[in-house]
Amino acid sequence: MRGDFVNEKKQALIYLQKALNNPLHTARFRTDQWESIETLLNPANNKVLLVQRTGWGKSIVYFVATKLFRDRGRGPTLIISPLLSLMRNQMDAANRMGIVSQTINSTNSLEWDDVEQKLKNNKIDLLFVSPERLANEKFMSNVLSKISGNISLFVIDEAHCISDWGHDFRPDYRRIVRVLNAMPDNIPICATTATANDRVVKDVKFQLG
Repeated sequence: MRGDFVNEKKQALIYLQKALNNPLHTARFRTDQWESIETLLNPANNKVLLVQRTGWGKSIVYFVATKLFRDRGRGPTLIISPLLSLMRNQMDAANRMGIVSQTINSTNSLEWDDVEQKLKNNKIDLLFVSPERLANEKFMSNVLSKISGNISLFVIDEAHCISDWGHDFRPDYRRIVRVLNAMPDNIPICATTATANDRVVKDVKFQLG
């Protein structure tokens, strides 16, 4: 297993350099980035809560992990993201890295059937949805129920929104915990936030297990 991780770290550096548009191959992971990725890849301990400042590179963690999971032949990553503008920015960044990303949200309903078919055919690496989508019966039955057993990584962006101790609590985020409880308990989870005090961190950790 250790040797596999060494080889995957070499590949992960290639993905990092591509993400950062670093043709000289001098880019290196910041402190804790690779350690977080390695934890997600390890089935014995695959849950990570990243509390890091904006700009640290939290998305690099789950983008690179997504690429490595796909290299292993695993299914897509599901990302819960609270804002459409944030989804668009992250989709652009993912696509630059060679990650095939799509979204199902209220603004692209004409594309839903196409996205669902691509998911069925395993042609999507990363799917962005809002927490409100988890209340949509059609999404739950037509999409999530069909891919839940094959999701390689479950990402919760702005995870502080789960906690009612947080400054930006969103009730729709409560659905995430219920969804996770209905999914395989060994699914890797990456929760990220830049704004969480100790009380919020403790609450998020408790809710996500």
